[in-house]
Amino acid sequence: MIDGILTPGNDPVGGGDLVVGDTFTGFLQEVVNDDARDSVRASAINVLEGALSAGPSSTGLVVGRVQSGKTLSYEGVIALARDNGFSLVIVISGISNPLLTQGERRLKGDLGSADKDGWLFAVPNDKQQSLQQIEQALQNVQANWSKASTPKAYKQTAVVVLLKHHGGILNLTGLFDRVDFSGQRVLIIDDEADQASLNTLAKKGKQSATYGNLLALRDSLPGHYYLQYTATPQAPLLIAIDDALSPDFVRVLEPGVGYTGGDRYFGSADKLVKTIGAQDLAAADHPNGPPPEGLRQAMLEFLIGVAHVVTTGKPKTRSMLVHPSRQKDSHADFVRWITGMKKDWQDKYEHQDEVFPVKLQQEFRDAWNELATTHPAIATFDECWDALDIVFRNLNIVEVNTRQGQTPVINWIPTQSYILVGGQAIDRGFTVEGLTVTYMPRGPGTRTADTVQQRARFFGYKASYLGLCRVYLESDVRDDFEMYVEHEKDMLAALRDIEAGNESLKEWKRQFLLDNKMKATRASVISIPMIHVKAKDRWIADTKPVRDDAPPLATAHAHAIEALTGVEWTETPFGHRAGYATLTDALELLVQTSPESWLAEPNVQALLLNLSKLQDDEPTEAVVRVVWMRPDGGLARRQLTSDGGVQLFQGRNASGYYGDRDEFDPAAPLTIQLHEVEVVERGTKRPLGEYLVTAWRIPEESRVGWLIEVGT
Repeated sequence: MIDGILTPGNDPVGGGDLVVGDTFTGFLQEVVNDDARDSVRASAINVLEGALSAGPSSTGLVVGRVQSGKTLSYEGVIALARDNGFSLVIVISGISNPLLTQGERRLKGDLGSADKDGWLFAVPNDKQQSLQQIEQALQNVQANWSKASTPKAYKQTAVVVLLKHHGGILNLTGLFDRVDFSGQRVLIIDDEADQASLNTLAKKGKQSATYGNLLALRDSLPGHYYLQYTATPQAPLLIAIDDALSPDFVRVLEPGVGYTGGDRYFGSADKLVKTIGAQDLAAADHPNGPPPEGLRQAMLEFLIGVAHVVTTGKPKTRSMLVHPSRQKDSHADFVRWITGMKKDWQDKYEHQDEVFPVKLQQEFRDAWNELATTHPAIATFDECWDALDIVFRNLNIVEVNTRQGQTPVINWIPTQSYILVGGQAIDRGFTVEGLTVTYMPRGPGTRTADTVQQRARFFGYKASYLGLCRVYLESDVRDDFEMYVEHEKDMLAALRDIEAGNESLKEWKRQFLLDNKMKATRASVISIPMIHVKAKDRWIADTKPVRDDAPPLATAHAHAIEALTGVEWTETPFGHRAGYATLTDALELLVQTSPESWLAEPNVQALLLNLSKLQDDEPTEAVVRVVWMRPDGGLARRQLTSDGGVQLFQGRNASGYYGDRDEFDPAAPLTIQLHEVEVVERGTKRPLGEYLVTAWRIPEESRVGWLIEVGT
């Protein structure tokens, strides 16, 4: 690493150490908060170094969290790229004009603060800039960078901010067919890369329009480096490895200080998340009736939280998000309810000298009491009550959809508070500043993991005021978020391992911890063959033990005895021998006694992953139940069935035995059975071999499932 100033144009495509120059230094000083400066610096260097190491035309996957600062990250990468001879940056930002406008404003402001004269911004979707004007500007940039003798002051980096739409991408590609940037370093940032960019027609052997035009754009810029930014990387990880958008390397962005994500909301005992009752859901279906009670409670808590901010004398934006569904008529109903409640409360408040609103004040007091349990530093209730006058007068209620023609762009003002009502427009990429209260009376829908996560607009840097936050969710949606937290934790751990160089991303066999109720992403983009395996509430056993690679019974028996050396055995009433082992012992038993061909089967892969997860979750070595089935009764004879397998488990009998399938400990995280069997041919009874067969059962309480890549 060299700290210094790059003279742009010196060897723009060649290698060499990464340079930290004036632009990136200015970005860190002018844009990034002091407490985040070191982490932003390190992550930007890590990302750009990864791209340069992978080489031109490479694809990098940069994974952050919802509302964790991905935009700040790629702004840092762009600033660093300028210091390292990149003449052109293309940011493909959002699928709607409001999101494009949001991204464009921020890029201009932040990059301009880093280097006032270093940029030339081009926005093809901006009606103030024609493609002809942009082409002329880019020709000037290309010409200045192509000559090493051009002074640095004349070498602006062009930043093209583009809507993720096939028509705009096609027009830009045509422009680069006329303006030749080959031989120069070009950076392409694909924001929300899992959305719209990928080929939704892959299974039909065709190319979707946006995907095909993205490939053409990349082909027109041979010196480019492509970075996919997303908080939900499932889709890019599940496309075919040879797809042009399949990533070559990965970088995981760690959230900065003060970030609160899923593990904080759904992994603690705090009263931040509340379940929306059936009464609320029923009320939401009757727009002519009174507003849902949960909506009323959520709004009271939000307004008290805003009043607390007013009492501090330091205005800060505070927002509430109401996310009922994608249906615009439903949005209008909620806007009407919210507007009606606000008008009614404000009227009573403003006329309290005439008729004091005792009931209303008590409702606000109850809301204050609720928030005080998680935010002890809240102003007194009397102070908050007195501040409500200012709150009511500066409250904006905004319907965020296209019902009135175009989705509104929010101009966030610190002295204002906002209640936003919307659906798809606020699902992904939409930043809600100062969000404290979320009310989401909608069902789980298709239960697609990346969609569930993208709805978590309530994640973000909220540590200083987290106690004022509340999230109201329908019960199934709450369950989905809880499941997603575990899914994300496992997925990021695997990606960090790949980033550390322990495995190649291209060679990594995709394995995701994912409950069977959920899908990883939309099926249309998945090209890698995957299978969803449930590893709970059933026995997993090798029912076809006659295998070429099966170890002899004596060998397997010896390995089992060695793995279970520490078990203290006791006799059971029905002739079994039982005890308890550690998870480490269980893993050794599984690997040492099982044929490799069985271990490669998806359900056994899920079992192995489950055991590894149990071991991670239980560092103190939770004990598992082990039962050696009828060890003194000789080999159990099993004949082949018509499908080439065996019926391993003995059923109920007249002596009162409940059957092998019920021989497990429901309180243990795992029960293992060991069966010693002789397999004979059906009909002739010809001996086919003697085997040790293990059977494994995870209790129903475990909600773990796995999405596993199959084949080679």
